[in-house]
Amino acid sequence: MLGLRIKTSVRYVVSRIRLMIGFCFQEGSYVPDKPYSQAGLRRSAQPLSSTLAIISPHTMTPDDIRFASVKEDRGWYFVEYFPPHPDFRFSVLQLSVVESHDANAVANAMEYEARDWLRRYPVPVMVTAFSLEGDVFPLQSARPTDHLIAFSDPTQSKEVLRWELVADAELPAVALDRTFLKRIFANVPSKTGREIQAEAQKHITTLKVGWWIVFLWAVVVPLGVAVLEWWSDLLGLVVLAYAFFKAAVEALRLTGHLPKSERERQKEAEDLKMRHYYYHCERNPESFERLKADNFRREEIERTKSQAAALKTQQHPSTDG
Repeated sequence: MLGLRIKTSVRYVVSRIRLMIGFCFQEGSYVPDKPYSQAGLRRSAQPLSSTLAIISPHTMTPDDIRFASVKEDRGWYFVEYFPPHPDFRFSVLQLSVVESHDANAVANAMEYEARDWLRRYPVPVMVTAFSLEGDVFPLQSARPTDHLIAFSDPTQSKEVLRWELVADAELPAVALDRTFLKRIFANVPSKTGREIQAEAQKHITTLKVGWWIVFLWAVVVPLGVAVLEWWSDLLGLVVLAYAFFKAAVEALRLTGHLPKSERERQKEAEDLKMRHYYYHCERNPESFERLKADNFRREEIERTKSQAAALKTQQHPSTDG
């Protein structure tokens, strides 16, 4: 009997340890996502200054600068401007079209915005328009390509707008000058690599503390209970009584003498629904993929509309009341 109890306790502790093996932790430095390249095809879901991605700690230097994005409402569309990422020669400007307009109107808006932002921040800028669904707005009927590159030509003192993807070597290198960027983007919130790494280290420390709390609760505590069980007859009786209690509760449930709680009934209904959905998804995976794509499209539309509404409220607050 003693041997059986020992085996049961050991199995329990080992199962807890196996559970913890799957809980892995990787250290890394947190930096904003890199803006998409000139060939990028999807709208950035978050401002580059706030989106965090785990990468190597050596990727960022303490003197690197990460600027926040700038959003502005334009009525039937809104814009989001991303200052240059380190080692990039251009900024990124996104137009999100929230009301129906033709390709020519969108292209004209892109050219207007390119000139406007180029005057405000004299750094080459890549302009791309996006639909409500987050896809690149098609401009084939109005322009040679969907992307516009704008920059100032220092030799002719004029703005150059090119409807094509331009090689980096053809763009002015002003965006590579950190001092220049600090000066012209002085009114845009920013963080240095040193500040971001300090925040990342704080975040990593928090994750480590959480990991140890889970480890203690899942492994050390059960092991301690298993050890104490053999040192104290009283504790052994408590464990045995708890086991009888759980068995009695389960017996009452199976015989229908103990009604299920509302939470348990809801969980059973959800589990049944999930199994039902899973069965039909397995039967028709192609339709399931179409359903997922449609859901993603709807979510993107709602997110875009929500951003547009928030910008309108922020720039044009209501005077009622």
